[in-house]
Amino acid sequence: MPSPPAPVVSHHAVPIAGLDRRLDGLRIAHLSDIHVGNLTPATHVRAAIELANAACPDVVVLTGDYVCWRRDEVAAVRDQLAGLRARRVLAVLGNHDYFTWGAGVTAALTGCGYDVMKNDHTVIERDGAAVRFVGVDDPVTRHADLDRAFHGVPDGAATVVLCHGPDYAPKVAARGADLVLSGHTHGGQIYIKGVTDRIMRRIGLQYRRGMFDVGARTRLYVTPGVGFSGVTHRSGDGTAAEVAVLTLRTAHTAR
Repeated sequence: MPSPPAPVVSHHAVPIAGLDRRLDGLRIAHLSDIHVGNLTPATHVRAAIELANAACPDVVVLTGDYVCWRRDEVAAVRDQLAGLRARRVLAVLGNHDYFTWGAGVTAALTGCGYDVMKNDHTVIERDGAAVRFVGVDDPVTRHADLDRAFHGVPDGAATVVLCHGPDYAPKVAARGADLVLSGHTHGGQIYIKGVTDRIMRRIGLQYRRGMFDVGARTRLYVTPGVGFSGVTHRSGDGTAAEVAVLTLRTAHTAR
């Protein structure tokens, strides 16, 4: 079987109103839906890791679904996802992780030195300025708890939220998030115009891939992710495996 096309890098500038100028240019590498196992070649995963490192990010974020269905895939998480380089690597779990073995996936990620966030938040500082990163646990399997996740986050603070399911973004936006990073959809994985969108809406998926405005303040980015689920194939617009690199930019609220 031929190898699937290698992941690509997509670059996005994200203006944030009121972002401290000392944080202008903060770079986030975003990977999701890696799905280690027999459907996603290890070389494909490692290519994504190398692309993330080559972007020289300040922060790497991982937004869930590191495995497919089998417990024996969990050991591969630690082997194949190791070596991400940044000041911090932050992760949340996805539905496949909980379906398979949430505690095992958590241990594998922490064994790589990554911080697994389960409805909590942390601060990334640069030159004395801070941006909050909030990790919302998987909403698909009903592990999300926004009250707990946002407890202690100051109103108006520059806030980036990690959440596997993009359709939870309106609830997150209501808490004052500036940027929400999600995966889950694979961009449809097999995208057929006029068909895939209709099917996704029917099962409650409103955000297929790309950048969306949610509410007055919040931007949502949905990555099609890295790996494969169901079949080792991606086709159609917006389904290519990717590492997203998002750069925060200072924007001013209009007077």
